[in-house]
Amino acid sequence: MLALIVETWRARDLLLALTAKEIKVRYRRSFLGFFWSLATPLYQVVLMTVVVKYLWHNPTPNYSVNFLCALLPWTFFQQSVLTSCNSVLLSRGMVKSMAFPRQVLPLSIVASCFFHLCMSLIVLAGILLIIPVRFHVSFLFLFVLLAIEVMITSGLALLASALHTFYHDVEYILSNLLSAFFFLTPVIWTLEWIPEHLRPWVMLNPMAVVCEGFRSIIIMKQIPSAEYVGAAAAAGLLCVLVGSWYFRRREWQFPEVL
Repeated sequence: MLALIVETWRARDLLLALTAKEIKVRYRRSFLGFFWSLATPLYQVVLMTVVVKYLWHNPTPNYSVNFLCALLPWTFFQQSVLTSCNSVLLSRGMVKSMAFPRQVLPLSIVASCFFHLCMSLIVLAGILLIIPVRFHVSFLFLFVLLAIEVMITSGLALLASALHTFYHDVEYILSNLLSAFFFLTPVIWTLEWIPEHLRPWVMLNPMAVVCEGFRSIIIMKQIPSAEYVGAAAAAGLLCVLVGSWYFRRREWQFPEVL
């Protein structure tokens, strides 16, 4: 893993260039451009608020903000992992003709999605000012949760991109798994909706720790349990170790199968 980190750092200019390209290509020939990355989650918030508040008659206060706080980190995770599946395949020309650290291909996807997450968080901050929600020192702990999520996402992106290069069903399997995983993670629902004895089981999911942690910090000004955060950090480290190990093990075969 250390060798991969060093290689990536040395190729940081290439990583930044690929990230910038991903950001530009995503909205090429789109009239509204970057607005779509903000409009989509806001549309989902409006839709789910209508369903939960007015059809299910759920009394959760500030449900729109509750949902948005969890939706943004989840969207970053899901889009990064799914989009990274094709990162090596779509760059077959580079892979076959150039010598470079190939991990920058999936990592540039993660970086571009992280850029959109940061822009969305700025919009969320503006919404919090309007409500208003007072900013608190506990908000600084969001950086810890972001670091954990980046580890989880980067590790899975490396693993998914390497697997999909050899087995083209991986993207479809992942898409269905993540769709199910979405409903098992407290995004559209909160921990308060389920019995207390089930909550520790839900928090075994590291993305539940991240999503519920965002909600806990922003809405309730409370830092998540150190036990849950530590377990999520360990899961993030495991994802990086497994993802980087498998990617390095198979990358030399990429030119042969492309």
